[in-house]
Amino acid sequence: MKFSSLVPVPGRLRGIFRLFCASVAVAAISLSAQARGVGELSTEYPTALSVQIDPATISNEDLNEIRAAGFEFVRFGVRPPLKSVNPAMIDYSSLIRRVKNARLEAIVTLFGGKEIWGHEPADLGAGGQREKLFANFALEFMNAHAADVAVWELWNEPDHKTFLNPALFSNFQTATAEFCRSITQLKTPPKVVMGFGFAKLPFSQGQVPLQLENAFVSAAKANCLTDISIHPYRSVPETAIADYGKLRGKLDELQLGKVGIVASEWGYASYLPVRDRNTQASLIFREYLTNVAAGIKLLNLYAWQDRGTSAVSREDNFGLKSKGGEKKEAFSSLTEFLKIARNSRKVSYESNAGLNKLVLSRGNSLLHVVWTQSSEQNVLVPAEKGKKCTRVDFFPQVRHGTCGNPVDGGFAGKATAYPFLLSISD
Repeated sequence: MKFSSLVPVPGRLRGIFRLFCASVAVAAISLSAQARGVGELSTEYPTALSVQIDPATISNEDLNEIRAAGFEFVRFGVRPPLKSVNPAMIDYSSLIRRVKNARLEAIVTLFGGKEIWGHEPADLGAGGQREKLFANFALEFMNAHAADVAVWELWNEPDHKTFLNPALFSNFQTATAEFCRSITQLKTPPKVVMGFGFAKLPFSQGQVPLQLENAFVSAAKANCLTDISIHPYRSVPETAIADYGKLRGKLDELQLGKVGIVASEWGYASYLPVRDRNTQASLIFREYLTNVAAGIKLLNLYAWQDRGTSAVSREDNFGLKSKGGEKKEAFSSLTEFLKIARNSRKVSYESNAGLNKLVLSRGNSLLHVVWTQSSEQNVLVPAEKGKKCTRVDFFPQVRHGTCGNPVDGGFAGKATAYPFLLSISD
């Protein structure tokens, strides 16, 4: 019912009222247009999935295969055009176009060198300041590719000396502030700008240097950084859920409730004698399930392809594919699950004595994924009498089959460290 049908309004006031309503509508549209952060990303999955690529070697065939496998994003780092930090002088603009042509979204990490701008004194030039040089580079690259990059990340692991000289923490604060002063003045700031790709859990005592934490808080409170990005490497994926909760609590205490959490790098290597490829597959699959369980919106897996060929080198073997292009067991299990989980949403997650149960809803089906963190356990997946049930095993090979005979209250099975799925439907 119209407001004017309730209360007589003189003509002049009617005009003012219409103007007021129009102003409110414009403001609402404006606020909606300015909605920022990882929560605004569009995805077909309960947690959007990315994979790390090597800008120097990734082919168009690789990019098309990544998209066909179910990934929606790829992550790669961009460095300044300086030989000391970018010896190959990679054409990043061409790479961004190729990513877009493959119907993928780009996560671009902007960083210089461990000296913030290059590694050599000559990189600064006459009277140059590393802080301003980096801030200008980051902003100019961002502006040049604003339409083609979905997610920006400022820096990579500043709490690791490989990527930032610990003696330059205060300079890093200045460089971040310089960048943020510029970005907050943009008419249309990028929707997702996260930082800093922390190697360890920030805001946890003794983990990350205070200066780096302060730099993040200042940037987030200035509406420069929309989200916090971390690298939750660990031996057991499920322990990340508690750490995510601690980090969320700390952010809320700091009045950063709108700041989302992104796992922008996390993976498991298959290297002997520590971990074979089957164990790698289990851990990577559980890593994805853990992020879904914790409500994390975006996860980037490290990495698409092995860096080298040594079977005993950890750094050589993080890939879903071997250096020669062979698909590992991790590729098969994860991509098969993505086919099933597409267009699903999380319903619930529970963990008790090492037994994990994640429930997703997809159409009229409930997808129950169960696994343990170590030893085998009996599990009952609830289902009403007359419901249909399909079981999917992902290890050692993918197999769709029967759930067995129903028992009172549902379907029984044995959960192990290798997750399986029961799809319950009418």
